[in-house]
Amino acid sequence: MRGNGAARAGPGSRHPRPAHHPPERGDGTTKNRRRPGDGAPDRGATAVEFALLLPVLLLLVFGIIDLGRALNAQITLTQAAREGARLAALSEANVVSRTQTAATGLSGVTVTVTACPSGGEGTSDATVQVSYPFTFITPLGAIAKLFGDSGPGSSLTLTATGVMACD
Repeated sequence: MRGNGAARAGPGSRHPRPAHHPPERGDGTTKNRRRPGDGAPDRGATAVEFALLLPVLLLLVFGIIDLGRALNAQITLTQAAREGARLAALSEANVVSRTQTAATGLSGVTVTVTACPSGGEGTSDATVQVSYPFTFITPLGAIAKLFGDSGPGSSLTLTATGVMACD
């Protein structure tokens, strides 16, 4: 003989209770419980966690953007300095303007040339130093200023030097 179906519903009872419903009390009523996955009280905690992590994530993204741009500018300056040193070692004309042209995509490049002395072939070097004032496009520079003047601020001077033996 089967027992009371209200207290225990199973596969053989007339009205089986679905698994996601809370258990019934002895009087046939259900307990007032939160179901798993409801998540309403957790919404506030999620918003607070997001608010705490957002500045860190933005700082990371801004750093990646500006670091990539600075690395690209440094590689371009290094290539331009090598090209300028080659031109100076071969005693070519217009070393400064041709070195500035070799720094593609960068404006405001400063070039300093130490040319080969006449008759000093093989014993001296031609040296070209290239500098560029790099400016941040993200608020990273302003954020760095909050931590003191030693930070990069809103601009940073990148330099590269090219040296080649005189021919």
